[in-house]
Amino acid sequence: MKKLVSLLLAAAWMLCLAACGQTGGGESSAPPAPETGEGASEPQEAASETPPEEQPPTTAETADSKTLVAYFTWAENAAYLAGDEAVDALASPSVVVPGNVQQLAGWVQEETGGDLFSIRVTDPYPSDWDACLERANEERGAGIRPELQETVEDLDQYDTVFLGYPNWWYGAPMALLSFLEQNDLSGKDVYLFCSHGTGGLAGSVEQIAEAAPEAVISDNIFDCYEEEAPSSQQAIQAWVENLGFSRAEPFQESEGTSMAQIAITWGENQVLCELNGSPAAHSLLIQLPLTIEVEDYSTNEKIFYPFTPLDTADSPLAQGGAGTLAYYEPWGDVVFFYGDYNENPGLFELGQVVSGEDLIPRMSGTITIEPVE
Repeated sequence: MKKLVSLLLAAAWMLCLAACGQTGGGESSAPPAPETGEGASEPQEAASETPPEEQPPTTAETADSKTLVAYFTWAENAAYLAGDEAVDALASPSVVVPGNVQQLAGWVQEETGGDLFSIRVTDPYPSDWDACLERANEERGAGIRPELQETVEDLDQYDTVFLGYPNWWYGAPMALLSFLEQNDLSGKDVYLFCSHGTGGLAGSVEQIAEAAPEAVISDNIFDCYEEEAPSSQQAIQAWVENLGFSRAEPFQESEGTSMAQIAITWGENQVLCELNGSPAAHSLLIQLPLTIEVEDYSTNEKIFYPFTPLDTADSPLAQGGAGTLAYYEPWGDVVFFYGDYNENPGLFELGQVVSGEDLIPRMSGTITIEPVE
């Protein structure tokens, strides 16, 4: 009998211990997280008591995507900016403020509303162009990464980076590579813009991709000749708009209102067109005013090439006859038709001529295209 009672008491005691080792919900409790400190792993987050369907959105879902416009320009890295050398170096005609890339970056910032960051070296380059290129060539040959004055604060806040630079010795300036190696752009969308001479982009894109292998670098790149940079505001801002980063209100057709009109003038002649509400028409409108050369093509059209391609998504195909303003996507040209034409899956309608249609066959030389107020 005593043996039976002892067994019953032992069993009851084991049941009690098991009950103490369980939570009220029946789930076993997790071991405590290790303390943080040097060499310690990150603490485990406590499970939220909010049901899955009521979980608050993450920061990435609620915060506005921020844009950084970073650029390197010779004008802000020349020796005349460095204290005591200012007086002598200002006599040099080789460098002018603002620099080409500096201007382009300012227009990108204006269009996007992003934060502007100038990449500046601690040891300024010569203010004489030949001497500057000589140093740039030496840096490239030796693989030197010039020391920079500063890095971007809180880089994690930016999802998108516009990166501007000049072509130096058929590639990116070494200071730009210093920036890329000191500022991790992994996972960020990167859009390049470049001012150059006859060398074009040369090997700069490949060098940038190598220095920032985890960045998402777009192949939609804006580039212009250095002498054209000061007059490229409309072109580069249209490029930004077409990328979808403009702060401007989208151009939309409003019910009950007339569409936007544009005027095409040369000499004393003027043709008026009314644009439709398509994205392609909007892509043209935001590039205006334009002063550009018009060309003859075939026997029924005049054409010109806008600075940046037009967005043809959800745009109607051209189906009218004479008097149609259209965009031929395969070639990237805008067309004024003054005769009948065949429909084409790559030909999109932008609008119709409302006055001056009889003048289109005589359109020639330099024309000016601007919106009608």
